[in-house]
Amino acid sequence: MTTIYTGAIFRIGGWLLYMERNDCMKYEELKKLFAEHEGSHPEYHLTAYITFSSFGPENHNDYDWESRTYSISSDNKAFQPNMGGYSIFGSCLDGIDCCLRLERLMAEEHGGKDGWVVDECCVVGYLLLEGGDYGVGSPKIFYAMELAQQEMLSRMARFVCADFASLEKRYRKNGCEVDGDCCHAGRYNAYASTIKDSGSWRIKPVYIKGLLDITIGDEQ
Repeated sequence: MTTIYTGAIFRIGGWLLYMERNDCMKYEELKKLFAEHEGSHPEYHLTAYITFSSFGPENHNDYDWESRTYSISSDNKAFQPNMGGYSIFGSCLDGIDCCLRLERLMAEEHGGKDGWVVDECCVVGYLLLEGGDYGVGSPKIFYAMELAQQEMLSRMARFVCADFASLEKRYRKNGCEVDGDCCHAGRYNAYASTIKDSGSWRIKPVYIKGLLDITIGDEQ
């Protein structure tokens, strides 16, 4: 018998997932990814969105995508080893429900057969784009906003020959904003100029649902 594999290996950060080519990420795959990430005791945590198709058989309301989608972090006890409890806190993207105990409500967790049903999941990444007078740099995806901001500041500092460490210290102290000689950086973008050239950098969120379903969003 010959086994035909219709999926492919998909890399997210330092972790590999096997996914069917046309499938969106399932909750069990997201849960496994989060657990493996947290098992390595990371400095930074992953972020994901969970979109629900149903909020139980008694709820017949129609909701838009933002009202059906909750943001969660891998920094939850359900995904971390050797924790004394089990919880998944999530916040709805519409801003109404904040820090909700999702594991008590989800059918795939402890919500029972009438619990909330997961429609799809996606991992949130951060795409750093670079442009300048003499061309465009290679885009790069990071899986923590802090890492994307560090790289943005590092490139800006090299561009104007500034000290990166002091620049980042001021940036964090000022709430993710800093001005320097011929340069400026905010939460999602930065620019710099010299006599010979100018450069700009922008961070955009990316929503990774599967091998063939990656969406670039707008800055929040």
